[in-house]
Amino acid sequence: MTQIHEFDCEIYPRKLWVTVGAPYEVIKDMFEDVAPMEENADAQVDHTRRLKPDGKGGILMRFANRKAITTCNITHESAHAALEIFEYIGAYPDPRNQEPFAYLCGWIAKCIDEVKRNKQSK
Repeated sequence: MTQIHEFDCEIYPRKLWVTVGAPYEVIKDMFEDVAPMEENADAQVDHTRRLKPDGKGGILMRFANRKAITTCNITHESAHAALEIFEYIGAYPDPRNQEPFAYLCGWIAKCIDEVKRNKQSK
């Protein structure tokens, strides 16, 4: 069974889901409007809604496999995910007030790292 790790951002009204090696056939039945990952992609971020078990909006982060969860990919995909959350809430990264964006990127990176190390906190 494909494991979908779910995290609650708490301060923003979005969920974060992280999958590793999840087949598209499983993902498409659980999330709204997701496309297959590009053939050579290591990772992908989708702003979507989980359909099962209940409808929740959030960010789906897909990694092709565990080897794809590198420091570079964690950093890169965390920035994409944080920008998606900011867009949803109508916020923008501000060079004069970088902390909200930086903290969100850090939280997302921590969640991915927990999945990588199999140490997800409850």
